[in-house]
Amino acid sequence: MTPAYMPFTHLSEPTARLLTALLGPVVVYQPLKTGIPEGLRALASQGLIEIRTPIVHDDDRLRAALVEFTAWVRLNPGRSTAGAGFFSVRQGEIPFFDETTINRIRTDIKRYHTPDRRSGGSDAGFSTRLFLAVAQENDLSTDHLAHDLHRFKALEKDFLESLKGADETAFNRESPRATIWQEDPGAKLTGQRIRAWATLAAADAAMPAVLVTTSASVMDTLLETHAETINLERLADIRIGLPSDGEAPVFGRVLADLAVRGTLPSTDIASLTSFSAGAAAQQAVTVTLFVAANRTPATVISRMAPSAATPPEENEKPNSVRHTPFVLVNSWS
Repeated sequence: MTPAYMPFTHLSEPTARLLTALLGPVVVYQPLKTGIPEGLRALASQGLIEIRTPIVHDDDRLRAALVEFTAWVRLNPGRSTAGAGFFSVRQGEIPFFDETTINRIRTDIKRYHTPDRRSGGSDAGFSTRLFLAVAQENDLSTDHLAHDLHRFKALEKDFLESLKGADETAFNRESPRATIWQEDPGAKLTGQRIRAWATLAAADAAMPAVLVTTSASVMDTLLETHAETINLERLADIRIGLPSDGEAPVFGRVLADLAVRGTLPSTDIASLTSFSAGAAAQQAVTVTLFVAANRTPATVISRMAPSAATPPEENEKPNSVRHTPFVLVNSWS
């Protein structure tokens, strides 16, 4: 059962290690075959992720558009990261300059924001990949910022603990201090992220069998907009003890069994929650399990991407995939 990380094209090393321990190496789709971030290459070389680029045409054009967009952001005050203006409350309204190239970028993004079903697959794919490339730049910058903030908090803690004479002066090392607030990366332009990612995934010749995310906003949006079209339902909240180094990710086997069942469990979910026993005594993760009942991964992904072609109906075979599991990783400790 191949899991895929959605609807993002970037993930941090801690997240990659967690998902690998939980489900095995995850597929991470990339909008560009060239220029894959070094961090993702390093994760792939360690066997933590599998990088796939289902659409590879127009790479030069896409890279040129992304360079122009990044250059505009850097020339304009108040936009600290590539894509910051794109991921603002203004949604699709982007104040580009009037140069020919910049206008072309704006046209491409607007075409994605209000997709034209009559446009060719090449244009739709380009607009989708441009959106994902900009989102990836934004997510990468946000991840670097969060890493720096965590380092600062660690240094602050060490400094406070090293203060001499603090106990004698009744200095409170545990006094409330500002905590680092981390926004759900899928909370902005959630619907567009899902459509763009699904359009890219739909072009993959080998569909993933399990969809995993770390964004509650993404699952909320899917429930609101696609619950009926993909028959999505929530099954259970599960706390799972992570395996030790070298052990196989046992939760993947549970999902493989779930995907081929003739009928889904309704009230009897003991087989899904059996991992909770002993989870408190080791490193554990809390997940929420959803499933698209009687919908294959190809059908689910195509229905999340309006521009994707509907896959042909698959003939039911013994042990064939009947349902598509979704895993929301809520927290870990």
